[in-house]
Amino acid sequence: MANFIRFIRGFTAIVMTVLCFISWPFAGNFMADNAPLKEDCKLYFATLSDIHMTEETARRDMLGFALQDMQQADRRLDALVLTGDLTDHGYEEQWQMLQQAFTGYDPADRILLAQGNHDTWTEDEGYNLAEKYFREYAEKIGGRYINHEYYSTLVKGYTFIFLASQTDSTPAYISNAQLKWLKLRMSQAAERGGPIFVVCHWPINQTHGLPVTWGEDDMEPDDGGIGDQSAKVEKILKQYDNVFMISGHIHNGFSNEKDSKRTGYVSVESDGSFHSINLPSYMYMVPRGRVANGTGFNFEVYDDEVIIRGRSYSSGVWYTDYVWNIDLV
Repeated sequence: MANFIRFIRGFTAIVMTVLCFISWPFAGNFMADNAPLKEDCKLYFATLSDIHMTEETARRDMLGFALQDMQQADRRLDALVLTGDLTDHGYEEQWQMLQQAFTGYDPADRILLAQGNHDTWTEDEGYNLAEKYFREYAEKIGGRYINHEYYSTLVKGYTFIFLASQTDSTPAYISNAQLKWLKLRMSQAAERGGPIFVVCHWPINQTHGLPVTWGEDDMEPDDGGIGDQSAKVEKILKQYDNVFMISGHIHNGFSNEKDSKRTGYVSVESDGSFHSINLPSYMYMVPRGRVANGTGFNFEVYDDEVIIRGRSYSSGVWYTDYVWNIDLV
């Protein structure tokens, strides 16, 4: 099995190298260093979403491709952020498989997990067990105890706030207690200064082409997003400057302004100094936008800007069509 995996990785690298030479930059830049574009980068982190760990995906070891790519980066990552749907059904054995997938890898200084809707669907279809598993394995994988499924932390002095659903439905439920907590954490982060990174598996309602990109029949206007509390979350976040909300959930591939004429959405949306970044599914080939799996975004934080770069972690390729330079205010 190990020899077969090495063969697949080698074959993928060869194919992507050929594509790089015949269609660069469309296929991406295979030759560029896995490092920030500029030397004065203050914070460097990677993001993945929708791993959906099962026995099948564990056997494929797709996550291992990314972890190896990150571990071999030319500049070490300050953090790896996983934005939810880490398991396919919240079963403890799937959490164990996810933990096992990290064994032998050291991809970043910090590993930070967010909860997704699939992570709340446990054996008894009850939420209490889902919260227990998430907190337990967030600590086992990330090495840090958390009091709640929603939490905040600092990485090199920059604030990361992780939201969570408090029910086992497909849309999120953000309780009044969590909203109150969010207001406090955002205020504290603003006093601290610098960009604020808010990680929520679900995007804001009607962003990134929703509800059309949710892809269900008989869709309501708010389908595919946070749900009933979306407007309240959005109102809190937009009170502050330099907020970057990172989400997944809808399995959209990379799409830029040029692509949007065809896809109907962009992966990075800005409204003033509020920026919404939606990640593709890492595990599954996505039906819209850049058709690929094994992808996510790297973030580079500087004194005056944040650079967001699309990367194929499974093949070690920068997608040069999907780079956003966002000035800080």
